[in-house]
Amino acid sequence: MKPTVLFILSSNYSGSTWLALLLGSHSRAFYVGELNKMFHDEPMPCRLCEEKQYACPVFHDVAQVKSKHIHATVLERTARAILVDNSKTISWSKKFLAGERFERRYVHLLRDPRAIAYSLQMRKRKPDYLDWIEKNYEIRNFLRENDLEHRVVTYNEVAEQADATLLEVCKWLGLVYEPAQKEYWNFEHHGPGRNGATAAFLENYTPSEEQFYSANKRTNFHDLRWQEHLAPQVQHDIVHDPQMKLLLRDFGLEFSETGLVRTKQVPL
Repeated sequence: MKPTVLFILSSNYSGSTWLALLLGSHSRAFYVGELNKMFHDEPMPCRLCEEKQYACPVFHDVAQVKSKHIHATVLERTARAILVDNSKTISWSKKFLAGERFERRYVHLLRDPRAIAYSLQMRKRKPDYLDWIEKNYEIRNFLRENDLEHRVVTYNEVAEQADATLLEVCKWLGLVYEPAQKEYWNFEHHGPGRNGATAAFLENYTPSEEQFYSANKRTNFHDLRWQEHLAPQVQHDIVHDPQMKLLLRDFGLEFSETGLVRTKQVPL
């Protein structure tokens, strides 16, 4: 059986790193983070090895590897059945549509746009939920137009139904769910990217959020800060926007008090 690369596609701040770490902690899987960042004009190194100040056993020579060969190279080095790549972007995923060295599967991860708006607000950026709508339609169209095998997963499902969600995704990937995956900080993870999820095993995370993640270190939790800190008018505008209602209807989702939930109890 061929190995598989799982691409997680989402808008920014949707929890893709968290989901990738949970899945990449399976004994037959390997987390590679936002792998595309290693091929930017200013390449991002493996954050774990950068912090520990040693040569990365997986990505030490990434500068000599062409991006089109990176997944096959890591699969060979790690001898794992599945790589979990949460680069998020369609442009990165498009580079790997062809080729027979590994199979490809995709998770489309959606998080409540109210939570996304709060994440943007914290970073002094405009909480543009219309951009969220556009990006998620683009992802859906990319998956459909290329007839790609995929699953839609919500952040709420990961946060509130972790065991059931991971069990279903693992089964779809041909894996037997291992409950120890949830404690992803107990495993060694290599790859670029640093955010709230990696704060469980990396010390130097975003200074503005240090207190929050220190208080929640090495736990899986539902980040609901938006409920308190996002202006009620912004929340109202998001929930009642006509384009938003149309998108949620198209995806079979609706707003709840804590995030996006399915309108029907259907399998992932």
